[in-house]
Amino acid sequence: MTSSHPDHPPEAATPEHRPSSPGAPQAAGEVAALRAARRWRLAAVAASAVALVAVAGLVLALVMGPGADPGPGTAPTEEAEGEEVPDPAPSEPEDADEGGAPVDGEPLTWAPPELEDPETVEVTSDNRSLNLEPDQDYVIEMPEPVEVSGGVTINGGRNVVLVGGEIRISEEGERGPDVRGLFLQDQTGTVHVEGLLITGPALAEGINLDQREGAVVQLQNIRVETVGEGPEDHHADVIQTWAGPSELRVDRLSGTTEYQGFFLLPMQFGDQEEPAGFDLRNIDLTGTDEAGYLLWRDDRDWPITLEDVWVAPSDGGTDRDAVLWADDGQDGLWAGVEVGSPPDGPFVPEGVAGTGYVSPGYTDERES
Repeated sequence: MTSSHPDHPPEAATPEHRPSSPGAPQAAGEVAALRAARRWRLAAVAASAVALVAVAGLVLALVMGPGADPGPGTAPTEEAEGEEVPDPAPSEPEDADEGGAPVDGEPLTWAPPELEDPETVEVTSDNRSLNLEPDQDYVIEMPEPVEVSGGVTINGGRNVVLVGGEIRISEEGERGPDVRGLFLQDQTGTVHVEGLLITGPALAEGINLDQREGAVVQLQNIRVETVGEGPEDHHADVIQTWAGPSELRVDRLSGTTEYQGFFLLPMQFGDQEEPAGFDLRNIDLTGTDEAGYLLWRDDRDWPITLEDVWVAPSDGGTDRDAVLWADDGQDGLWAGVEVGSPPDGPFVPEGVAGTGYVSPGYTDERES
């Protein structure tokens, strides 16, 4: 029999369709026997095929070896009972930093005071002298560098907080206040200044304090770049106080001066009580060739705590009497101050303080 379609091959004869001899009818028993025989032969062929596949698989495994990739679509073999298979090594993240994550700065010592319904005041070159209410709390913002003669003055306010900012003195002046960076006067609570950069080619005074109302002053992460000699009869200081405060707290300050560093006379003017104490820590003051005393205080009995305070004369010397006023040796008023530079560099390096400053946080509870 041939297919009616020329492209098809002739149908293959199967045991069920094998043609019988013409004219030779088959009995029912013979038909059943033939069918049984055919089923037996089919089963035998199938068994032979399965055995052949198994042998082929065994030969392939022997040729490729036990560690060969079974290839796609092949089920993985089960692990032998009790055999431990190590986990694959974790892959390195694509954005991993070879040097590790950057280490944040150590927290500062004193948190800002707690503020009650504070008002926010923005300092600009046109609004740089602030007169605040003595019983009102304030947040002072300095989103852009302030470049103006006389710097920034903050007079009054109860609890006052300034975090981040830059004050630049670029024009020479006729008087000391014309070339000053920051003046804090007559706060009645706690004034907290942090992350401030004071700089400029005409800078001749860093921070002045007149605190006759008993305020606490906190200065942290402050960088005062070189204060020059300034106008005639002016003596340049990184920090000078002539009245108060009740407490002065400084943590992390770096300053350079052509004249003096800290000039601390809290009882020079006013009738306020003597300070409860000054706490100075993590400070480095560097003098240029023309610089004199880098730490100066009166001879009164108000207490002062010193921790990691460094003063560096320009000549690299170690003569304490040349840079510390009223010092009579290691057991004197400035006992514990180190002459030289911190071994790990300035406490407030370039780029830490200024516009866009981010605080590293604090180790103490919030001041109230």
